[in-house]
This record gives sequence, C-alpha cells and structure tokens, in this order.
Amino acid sequence: MKNKCSINISGIQLTVHTDYEDAFVGALAENVTEQMNAILQASPRSSKLDAALLLLLDLTDQNARMEAENGRLKRELETLRLDLEIQRIENEKLTADDNGQA
Repeated sequence: MKNKCSINISGIQLTVHTDYEDAFVGALAENVTEQMNAILQASPRSSKLDAALLLLLDLTDQNARMEAENGRLKRELETLRLDLEIQRIENEKLTADDNGQA
C-alpha cells in the first residue's frame, strides 16, 4: 500500500508516494539535506540545483562502485562455493578409500 509522505529537502517541500514508512523517508530527506548543505557550505556560490546535481553525481558514482564491488564479491563467493564443493568431493573420496581399506 502506498504511503503519502511530506518531506522537506533543503527548504523545498515535497510530497512523495512510497511503500516506506514516514520516519524512514524523513531520515532519507534529512540525510540528503545534510549532504546538500555540506556542498553549499563548501561552494557558497552554488545554487540548490547545483548542490542537488553534484550530490546526484556523487551518489551515482558511489552506487556504481558498490555495484562493481557487489559483483566482485558475488564472483568471489561463487568461487569459494565451488572450492568448497571440490573439497567436499575429495573428502568423500578419501573417506571412501579409507573405509575400503579397513
């Protein structure tokens, strides 16, 4: 069920329809406001639009890096699963050989 949530980002009032709780969306809005304010303090000549676009660019970069890291970790996990399966099979063979010799 969609939740209608009013938020304020850097002085701009917005209403969003979301599946998330008001508190979560509000926390996201506060985080965005804090990051935009940091950009505006570092670059006083920047407009709110400039700050929003710079923040968007930075978050897009972070997302791309995290997606790449996630892909790398998934491949590493799959390699480790295959290594574990190989070790399990080798262990079964050794156990079978030991049982056959007894």
